[in-house]
Amino acid sequence: PTGDGPRVSPAQAARLRAWNSLDWALYSHLNRSFWRRAPPFGAARLQEEVARLRQRRPPLAHHCLQGGGPLPARAIPPRRLRPFQPPGRAQILGYAPPAGLPPTERERCARLATPPPQYKDILDRRQFGGGNASP
Repeated sequence: PTGDGPRVSPAQAARLRAWNSLDWALYSHLNRSFWRRAPPFGAARLQEEVARLRQRRPPLAHHCLQGGGPLPARAIPPRRLRPFQPPGRAQILGYAPPAGLPPTERERCARLATPPPQYKDILDRRQFGGGNASP
């Protein structure tokens, strides 16, 4: 293996594979599903959609993300938008909507800036009930 990351022992690698087995199963399923659906969708159409997304991303990031991109967690004022920081030296970056947006825009942009675990909780509440489902 190459790279700058730390080396892991075979036992650690086995534990990591076991720990990530559900993520891998989900990824594998979605990857197979994507490649079953891509040909009927059409390669040219898929390329057009990707190009449109890439074109729309910079203006949306400029409008919806403070600084236009990722920030250190401590620089994100709404605590609910701060990403989880695991113990150790790794720092997980996050996103924050800029101040001064009108309420509807603020909510739309907050949805884009919400970290995955918190967004999953929002989706759970929407699907299964249990309180306010907005970010």
